[in-house]
Amino acid sequence: MPLGWISRDGWLIITARTLRTLAQASIAVFFAFYLDLLGYSLTQIGLLVTVGSAGSAVLATLVIFIGEAVGRRRLLIVFSLIAGVAGVGYAFTDRYLLLAIITFFVGSMAISGSGPRGPFNPLETAALPDTASAERRTDLYAVAGIGQRIARFAGTLAAALPLGFVAWFGLSELDSYKVMFVVYTVIMLLSAAVYLGLSPAIESRSARRGFQNPFTLPSRRTIFSLAAIYSVDSFATRFVFFSLVALWFKTQFDLDLAEVSAMFAGSMVMNGVSLWVAAKLANRIGMLNTIVFTHIPAVIFTFAIPFAPWAWLAITFWFSRAFFSSMDNPPRQAYTMSIVNREERVAMAGISNVSQATVGAGVPALSMWLWQTVSASAPFVAAGIFKTVYLTTLYFAFRNVHPPQERDRAAAKERERTTPA
Repeated sequence: MPLGWISRDGWLIITARTLRTLAQASIAVFFAFYLDLLGYSLTQIGLLVTVGSAGSAVLATLVIFIGEAVGRRRLLIVFSLIAGVAGVGYAFTDRYLLLAIITFFVGSMAISGSGPRGPFNPLETAALPDTASAERRTDLYAVAGIGQRIARFAGTLAAALPLGFVAWFGLSELDSYKVMFVVYTVIMLLSAAVYLGLSPAIESRSARRGFQNPFTLPSRRTIFSLAAIYSVDSFATRFVFFSLVALWFKTQFDLDLAEVSAMFAGSMVMNGVSLWVAAKLANRIGMLNTIVFTHIPAVIFTFAIPFAPWAWLAITFWFSRAFFSSMDNPPRQAYTMSIVNREERVAMAGISNVSQATVGAGVPALSMWLWQTVSASAPFVAAGIFKTVYLTTLYFAFRNVHPPQERDRAAAKERERTTPA
């Protein structure tokens, strides 16, 4: 069967993750519109999103310590149910204090749970490696990533459904958004039901499944070193966030919203295609080499975008950047999970996620300040510089650290070479 090398547990995790991403992508698009319709100011909306990000970081940090003790499957189910409750809360209350409480404790997952700041990602990242053979691990993360991008694309389109509810059923705009929150809740409950089918095989096999102190783990030096390096990458990436790029294309080339939206949709397609290419490349040249050397063109195109004299050329550079910028994701996840012990995977994923969220929190504001005080090209140049630092540091710090499956593959080739015919 195609992709038959993925176990039943692997497909369940990928399916649940895809469903959750579909629901979250649609909510994220109109969340601010909904709050604006309730009469809240831009400052209040920004504060609520900040509260959600803080709550998400707290939950992701909590996962580092309790993930192995409570169990990955159990936490995935609980977080899905809690996120579903958030949808009901958003639909049936408009009081700011209650919205803030919901957003901190549960709504954070509705806004950013599928991304690096959420509590789901460390648990799924740690569980996925055992749902396929070590040799197919990069392929596995590529399949999961493609599923997420398809769901994010569909969710972005589904965010327009409230307009249809108004036209088709005569609902008010406010009620149409509330219907979408209820739909979100239903999808999250379905996601929880999918997680319910996971087997005990996704859990840690350690004889001591207690609360973890990441500062005492055997691989703590590797864990914290990688987390620090990945934080530089996150810091660089946040300089060129979607809202800034949209505004840049509008001010530089007078592109309208429809044209910018189409450009972003096209870049999502490029992202998805590149993931499978990256997986195949990693199997040939190694995970670390794929992470570093496929990202170099992305850095070059990031530098080039603000200096393009014509819109078509800038869009071409943006698409090229989109193709190469995500190629490091599958091999990076596979590499990270392969060089630490099985029972340390939740801690590795969790610490990396929290550090990236913390370091990158204030970068969008810094990026806009650079644009205003230096030039429109400054955010792109800053992103390229920090990306270069990230790639250089990662390569020279870990070029001699090889995952077990790559060492075994190299040893097998050496035996074939030295064995007499």
